[in-house]
Parts: sequence; structure tokens; C-alpha cells
Amino acid sequence: MFVWGEGVSQLKLFISFPDGWPGVGLLLLRLTVAFSSFGKMASLIAAPGTQSIGSWSMGLLGVVVGTALLLGILTPVAGALAALCNLGNCVFWFLASGAGPRGSVVITVYLIIMSTVVVFLGPGAFSLDAYLFGPREIIIPEAPRSRGT
Repeated sequence: MFVWGEGVSQLKLFISFPDGWPGVGLLLLRLTVAFSSFGKMASLIAAPGTQSIGSWSMGLLGVVVGTALLLGILTPVAGALAALCNLGNCVFWFLASGAGPRGSVVITVYLIIMSTVVVFLGPGAFSLDAYLFGPREIIIPEAPRSRGT
């Protein structure tokens, strides 16, 4: 989640990393968006007649975004990119001459919503983001005591 620090102009990507069942739910949500990103972009690359630079670049972006979501690294950024890719895919279907089946558009809208939820909720405790940027324990050593004379 993007939050401006209180009194400090420092951008924080995450507030907390829930564990337990909420963390498992976020992991499942991240995995769903990641694997759907892999599948949609692989079908975009493999579709006949779409072997252009644009389709390959969108496919590569989908693989990078899917990998980032799968590992849970820079999750808000990857979720936002996944939502934008799915939105672009949905707009392309509406503008194309033989617009895709309605079921595909509905599924894409669901993926846009799930990607946005990943952006707002963050990665959860089961992610590389939690490992790299999660809470830290600070141990302050005791100061050596001087011997009284």
C-alpha cells in the first residue's frame, strides 16, 4: 500500500504483512493473478496472426509481472502493471473488429479487480517483500558499566 509517512515525505510501499489465514488468502490471490497473467500472455504470444513486436512485448511484460507476483517481489507495482495489462487487453477486445467472447471480457474484468485488490492489500507475510522489507527486531546492547571506585 502506498502511504506517505507522517511528517516525512518518504513513500512506503507496505504497512503490514499479515500472516496466518489472511496471509494464506493473500498468497492465493497473488498466485491466481500470477498464473492468469502467465496464461493470458502465453495465449497472446501463441495466437496465430499476432506475431508482432507489440504482442511479444506485452507477453514479456506479462511473464515479468507474473513472476514478480509469484515470488511476491514489488507486489504493489506488479499488481498495478497486471491490472493495466488486463485493462489494455479488455479495451483491445472491445475495439477489435471481431470482439472476443463475452466470457473472456468478464474474466478479464475479474482479473483487473483482483489485481487492484493485490495492490491495495499488499503481498502478505509469505512473500519476498515481507522477507526483504518486513518488520525487523532491533537489539540494543547494554552499555558497559563502569566499575565504581
